Amino acid sequence: MEMTVITVAAIAYLAFLQWMRHHRRILIHRERIAAIEKGVSVPPLEQEVQRSTWNVQRILLLLGWSWVAVGVGAFVVLSVLLTFPANTRDIPQGMQYIGLVALGIGIAHLITYRAGAKRGH
Repeated sequence: MEMTVITVAAIAYLAFLQWMRHHRRILIHRERIAAIEKGVSVPPLEQEVQRSTWNVQRILLLLGWSWVAVGVGAFVVLSVLLTFPANTRDIPQGMQYIGLVALGIGIAHLITYRAGAKRGH
C-alpha cells in the first residue's frame, strides 16, 4: 500500500511540474502576442525560456563506451570460462559470442556520436 501511495504521489508531482511548464509557456505566448499587437519588438525566445536540454552527444559517448566495455568483458569472461569445460557444463558452447552483440551496440553508439560530432551538434 505504501508503494502505491508513493508511486501515485511521484506521478502527481511530475504531472504538476509538466502542467506548470505548460502554463508558463502559455503566459509567454500571450505576452508575445500582446507585444506584437502593440508593435513592440519581441526579444528572442531562447533568452526567455531556459530549457534543461540533454546533451545527446555526451550520452551517446557514455553509452557507447559502456556497451563496448560490457561486450568485451562478457566475451573475455565467457571465453575463459568455456576453456574449462569440467566446471561449466551448463554453459552452451559459443555463448561467448553474446558479448559481440553488446560490442556491436557500443560501436553503433560511437559511430552515431562521431557522425553527430562531424555535423556540429
